[in-house]
Parts: sequence; C-alpha cells; structure tokens
Amino acid sequence: MSVETRIREIISDVVEGFDGAALNADAELLDTGLDSLDIASVLLEVQEEFGVIVPDGEEDKYDTLAKLVAFVSEKQSS
Repeated sequence: MSVETRIREIISDVVEGFDGAALNADAELLDTGLDSLDIASVLLEVQEEFGVIVPDGEEDKYDTLAKLVAFVSEKQSS
C-alpha cells in the first residue's frame, strides 16, 4: 500500500464522515472541511503509523496531502 493511500485511509478513519479517497492532494486541508483539531489528530496518527516525527512548530508546513506524503516518503527513505 502506498504512503498516500494509507494517509487517505487515516484521514477517513480519524475524521468521521470525511472521504479521504476523494481529497484533492494539493488542496489545503483547512479548505477541505477539516479543522485544526482534525489535522492535529491526523498528524498524530501519521507519525505513529509511519514512525516519523513532525518537528514542533512545523505542523503548518504539511497543510496539504501532497506535502504530508512527500514528508513521510522522504523520512522513510533516509
């Protein structure tokens, strides 16, 4: 399973009633109906699932699915 597919599943699992599969990868998450608490919860689950750590204060850097996927993919390959 790809990183993107798994993150889409995490978003669907964490945010009740949200279809992560339909999420535009380049859309800002706050503009898609997620709120800051949803995004924080998704980031926590992504960190746990993939064993990566988003540095404190850098959460806003990963404001789209594409940026989050790129971050996780980069961390996994290093």
